Amino acid sequence: MHGRGGTAPQPGVDLLNRAEDFPPAAPVPVITDGWCDVPRVRREHAYPIPRGSHLPFTPRGPVFRVR
Repeated sequence: MHGRGGTAPQPGVDLLNRAEDFPPAAPVPVITDGWCDVPRVRREHAYPIPRGSHLPFTPRGPVFRVR
């Protein structure tokens, strides 16, 4: 993954929360390169980010560093 910075994950999180075909108990993966706004995720979630990257906030869900 390689982004250009400034990702806004909140619209995607909101879309999944409203989607009738997304299971209510399913965790939300917030996939980012680390350059993102702070999303408000009320259900179980995790952050897959590239190895060597970091989030600009203290995450409440687990962070998985991937290659």
